[in-house]
Amino acid sequence: MSKEKKLAKKEQKAAKKAAKLEKSQAAAYAKLVKKIDKKNAKLEKKANKKGKPFEPIPVPTQEEAFAPQSGGKVKKIILMIILILLIWLVVYFLVMAIKYVAPPASAEETTASEEGSPAEYDRYTNPHEITKTPIYSVSEAKVLLKQTLHDNYIGLGYSSDPSTGSINYTNNIMEINNQDCYIFTAGSKTYAVATNLSSVYVNKNGTFKPLTFHNDNYLF
Repeated sequence: MSKEKKLAKKEQKAAKKAAKLEKSQAAAYAKLVKKIDKKNAKLEKKANKKGKPFEPIPVPTQEEAFAPQSGGKVKKIILMIILILLIWLVVYFLVMAIKYVAPPASAEETTASEEGSPAEYDRYTNPHEITKTPIYSVSEAKVLLKQTLHDNYIGLGYSSDPSTGSINYTNNIMEINNQDCYIFTAGSKTYAVATNLSSVYVNKNGTFKPLTFHNDNYLF
């Protein structure tokens, strides 16, 4: 390779390196200006509150900011920002380390790990008693019947909603489909509501037939 080609190649490399450096310096300078402007805004606001004259931090040129001899205030600001970030990271990791609590090892696990044998655990037993479906009051059954009538009054043959009228409990409890039911009268018909509120029936020609609770247009 001739000397001219080698020299041209070196100049090309130097130009690329200079362009890359200039680009990185421009980005760093933009960040520096933004931080100084932000700090000046805070200082101005503080000075206005106290009624004092505002003295802004001077914004250096890009050449001044990156000149070897331009230490001064700009360098101090950059170092201060880096120091604040480092302190914040240290505090964050300390807080996380303090909050972390390792799960305690049980005596059985410790013995098993020392002896190299698998740990043994007691069989789980449920301490709670099995509960039964509760029996609801007459007033609660009446509320369910009122909602069911509201949902089904057209299918029951009414021209208007009978749930707005009187619903009377007959003081009778009848077993229907193996369920105890409160017996009510409403809108010239007889109805039965299961004491556990699982079903609602209408008496049709002496036979109680179930009604559907649609869960729409809630009254309550």
